[in-house]
Amino acid sequence: MAEAKNWYEVKQNNRIGYALMLFVLRCFPVMIMRLLAFPIGFFYWIFSKRVRRVSRAYFSRLSEFSHTKKHFSTLKHIISFALNLVEDTQAWAKKLSFKNVKWQDDDVADLVRNIDEGKGTVIVISHLGNAQMLKALASAGESGTQRKMSITTISDAHISAGFNALLMHINSDSAFHIISSDDIGMETIFTLQERLEHGEVVVIAGDRVSAHTKRNVAIEFLGQRAELPYGVFLLLSLLNVPTYFVNGLREKDFSLKSNYNMYVKKNTVSFDCSRKEREERIIESANSYIKNLEALCQLYPYQWYNFFDFWQAQPVL
Repeated sequence: MAEAKNWYEVKQNNRIGYALMLFVLRCFPVMIMRLLAFPIGFFYWIFSKRVRRVSRAYFSRLSEFSHTKKHFSTLKHIISFALNLVEDTQAWAKKLSFKNVKWQDDDVADLVRNIDEGKGTVIVISHLGNAQMLKALASAGESGTQRKMSITTISDAHISAGFNALLMHINSDSAFHIISSDDIGMETIFTLQERLEHGEVVVIAGDRVSAHTKRNVAIEFLGQRAELPYGVFLLLSLLNVPTYFVNGLREKDFSLKSNYNMYVKKNTVSFDCSRKEREERIIESANSYIKNLEALCQLYPYQWYNFFDFWQAQPVL
């Protein structure tokens, strides 16, 4: 069987795992589920040759890029991912508190000010760290803002349908709306613009290409060619509102405590320009996004959770 090259070609079967974690979380203390992440991660590492292979490829590129001879463990990488899945469930089940989050001295004050003033905002997340935590906390009314955040998230609804259904089961009263990425058209753009005018927040991941189009941005990430979804950065130019790159990263990779550092970086690229200049600024935004990821990957190497061949220019050995 051919190796899956894109994230959407990897079989998505996490719903059963999330449902099981939710059951354990409801019946036992959180610490039990966090402890279980270690043996579960170990067994997944034993039986998933593909994941070990892509993990090694990522660490190889990271080591070369950061000029370090440090030995990285693929086992630790998988266990870190298992803990991340546990914390996803904790967050949506309202068992992860805003008190667990430490904000940095970065652009967070600007982000909070925009939201409190009712300005529409776009947040671009990634699969470096916990991609669900901010959405879950905001949905539960814990966002650190005076004004409650109403979130619209854009994702591939077909691929993540099982997970989205589970989220609604966990927290059916959340102020959380989903738009499928394959439905994006002019009508959807107008809907998003209207929501942004009412001070809502749009969240989209910038590090996974679409399953429905081959138009991507070729970019250098950790020293080698990779691809980002062109549509995400085109959308930023069309919506033209304040945009932030946000990452929630576990303070300690393998701690039994759910403490996180939250990083916020404002996209300083302006789209108040001619259509001729817009294309150049789209690429500039993608570069700014990827440089932020590179810096954080070096600080938190075990929290990169794209377990597929992100660098398709060269085969995974």
